[in-house]
Amino acid sequence: MKKIIDKITKGEFSKRLLVFLELFILVTFILVCIAVFMGMVEGLVAWLSGLFSLATLSFGFYYWKAKNENLNKYAKTLDKETYEKLLKLIQEYEEGCK
Repeated sequence: MKKIIDKITKGEFSKRLLVFLELFILVTFILVCIAVFMGMVEGLVAWLSGLFSLATLSFGFYYWKAKNENLNKYAKTLDKETYEKLLKLIQEYEEGCK
């Protein structure tokens, strides 16, 4: 367990953020289950929508960051023509997602 905690605390900020968010979602899930069984459901909609908005933003940022890091890492092994084709495909994909 100590190795896991050391790995989390010494990792990159974005990875620590994701681990914290996953733990927060787990705790929230447990609390929501308890609140539903106790009949306290009035504020859950706002709480859960805010939580999952934060989670979506965090996970999206993390994967966007990882994509750009990998693109830069693998671009060093590609020739210039293949790299430009790859950039063009990524731009077309991103424009199609909007």
